[in-house]
Amino acid sequence: MRFIFVISVLVPLLLVAQTKEYSIIRVSQAPVIDGNIQDDYWKDVSSAGQFLSYIPVSGTPISQSLNTQWKAVYDNQAIYFAIYMYDSHPDSIMTQWCKRDKIYGSNNDYVSLYINPYRDGQTDFCFKLTADAIQEDLKIGQDYEDENWDMVWQGETSMDDKGWYAEFKIPYSALRFAKSDLQDWSFNIQRHVRRSRTTYSWNKLDLTRDDISAQAGIITGLKNIEPPLRLSFLPYVSSYASNYDDETSVNVNGGLDLKYGINESFTLDMTLIPDFGQVGFDNRVLNLSPFEIQYDEKRPFFTEGTELFTKSGLFYSRRISDNLINASKVTGKTKGNLGIGVLNAVANETENLPLSNYNIVTLDQSLNNNSYVSLTNTNVNRKAHDKANVTGITSLLRNPSNSYQLNTTFNWSHVRSNGETNTGFASNVLLSKISGKFQYFIENNIESNTYDPNDMGFLYNNNELSYFGGISYKIDKPTSRLIEFKSYINASLEYLYSPYLFSKWEIEGRQISTFKNYLTWGVSTEIIPVEENDFFEARTTLDDVFKRSPFYELRTFFSSDYRKKIALDVSFGGGRADLYDEYAYFFRFSPRVRFNQKLFMYYVFSTKTTENESGYITKDNDTPIFSIRNKQFFTNVLTGQYVMNNKMSFDFKFRHHWEQVRNYSFHELDQDGYLTTSSFMGNQNVNFNAWNIDFSFNYWFAPGSELSVVWKNAILSEGNQVISYYRDNLEALLDQPQENSLSLKVRYYLDYLTFKRK
Repeated sequence: MRFIFVISVLVPLLLVAQTKEYSIIRVSQAPVIDGNIQDDYWKDVSSAGQFLSYIPVSGTPISQSLNTQWKAVYDNQAIYFAIYMYDSHPDSIMTQWCKRDKIYGSNNDYVSLYINPYRDGQTDFCFKLTADAIQEDLKIGQDYEDENWDMVWQGETSMDDKGWYAEFKIPYSALRFAKSDLQDWSFNIQRHVRRSRTTYSWNKLDLTRDDISAQAGIITGLKNIEPPLRLSFLPYVSSYASNYDDETSVNVNGGLDLKYGINESFTLDMTLIPDFGQVGFDNRVLNLSPFEIQYDEKRPFFTEGTELFTKSGLFYSRRISDNLINASKVTGKTKGNLGIGVLNAVANETENLPLSNYNIVTLDQSLNNNSYVSLTNTNVNRKAHDKANVTGITSLLRNPSNSYQLNTTFNWSHVRSNGETNTGFASNVLLSKISGKFQYFIENNIESNTYDPNDMGFLYNNNELSYFGGISYKIDKPTSRLIEFKSYINASLEYLYSPYLFSKWEIEGRQISTFKNYLTWGVSTEIIPVEENDFFEARTTLDDVFKRSPFYELRTFFSSDYRKKIALDVSFGGGRADLYDEYAYFFRFSPRVRFNQKLFMYYVFSTKTTENESGYITKDNDTPIFSIRNKQFFTNVLTGQYVMNNKMSFDFKFRHHWEQVRNYSFHELDQDGYLTTSSFMGNQNVNFNAWNIDFSFNYWFAPGSELSVVWKNAILSEGNQVISYYRDNLEALLDQPQENSLSLKVRYYLDYLTFKRK
């Protein structure tokens, strides 16, 4: 017991001892942000250095050949940084033109600033800059990265025979912080050297831990800084010309996005008459399951700054239709680290839905040890007097050393529709070890048979009770052959909640190895060792259970070094289910080509064939009809990007997904859930095509301001005449009506402070 007590006291102290501090000074004259930090301005400002390796090895000192130093000052408007990234081989510094906010995955050396004014270990404001001065900004939380968070800030770079240098101006309007006479901010810097695929940090980061924000250093001495009035407008004008089936329409739209800092901590975001016409297409597929498909959100208003609302898992923004009249959200955090978020949206009547009002409110209290407790309520009111109300409370509790965490969630739903009222609940408890080479978790999840969050959330199906467990291992130091190794094995047991009946037992495992030559190889497996009871496939009642066969699948993949001009990803595998002699095989092939510093393309070919698959196909006089069938798909995706400079770029994406279902025989379910013969006769074959082309030009002509031109071409078809050959299918598809649209959109960023200073 005495040993445990000593360890519990010393570990937090050791962690604190690793925290570096930098004392910042106030200046009366701001530096000129031009990337030239060798001038006299910075020479008398104290520097901080002694960077440590983070990836692939944690904690070893950076080599003298890559010596890295940084300095910082502040004034009434902003905080400024100068970063010296020396390199004994400056001709090897990697640069590749990429779009703003698309640095990750590109072949670039870059530097990242992580700032958390609240020091709560929850959310970092991250600002990145490549050696060619390409910018990226994002918000990073414990389990999310908000890539759509955009702010206006300055960053410039320069390069000479000793290395490269970066200069930042981060205005206070780009940050959120409480009003206080004296402030200390969590802060860290990471330097990324692409040619060696290594990352270094100022304050030590442990590779076996995921809580990056909790491992930051501190900037001390920020005195009497006043959070500025944050008021900005983003008006837009757009014009569209669309043609479908020889009918052409032309229209002009206009609207406004507004961002207003209610006080130093809270921000109001509003969109009036929003325009989502240039949003990218969904990757549509044929859905044969009893559940809907969840698609990614691409609309900017619902992707930026919504991390508070998504914490509870109750918010699926795609529920809010594109036919918006207006939408607004208020987000922020108090001095006591209480996060508050309110979102309201009003959607006009559509063919499928009446006039609808959507609301979500979240209260999120940060606790010690990077923990939190969060309360969320969603409410949907429709013109037809239907209402849906869901309330959830979720918490994350960590021990002082941030090595263990306990997640708990409890949700309650109350839905009134068509004169009927239903209530239900869901709960989740997850205990996990989150640091070290070995990590593990145990979890229990319950969704009652009347739980329904789907008016504003997303749930595939309710009436489930599940148990999960898993263990993982990863190396924290490279070996003689490996740079990185990760592996895990998970198991799950699933039951119906009511009545309590066995549903499924599943085991899955995966390992990924990266070798010294940066070839990555992985293998994964999925095993269902006993027959599964599928209570939902028949689309009737729970009495019509469908027996699924024991199943196993094996997949392997290879990925070459992305630093090379030509790289390749390949994966393939197969599976087997004995009950109806089902087997599957699949293959994916994806070359990537970097033609030069500006032009980059990659192609994906993916296919899967399943023979003797069994499943629901239709109904005959309320009797569910199943089939034994062949299912096959082919997907071709070609993506290209030509970046002229750090302000102008062209993007191209083509996708064609062709999927077929050929039914061999039709069946019904016997009383035990197995397939028996059926007299059903019909053509239930499926030939499905989704064809999309997006071509766009983007020009960031001023800070926060953008001109975009987008051409879209789309065909979506589904029929029961299966075509055997790809060329014949393509010819038939191109004879279908096509939708073509050409749009021009201009957004201009207006900052009140800019006009005030003028």
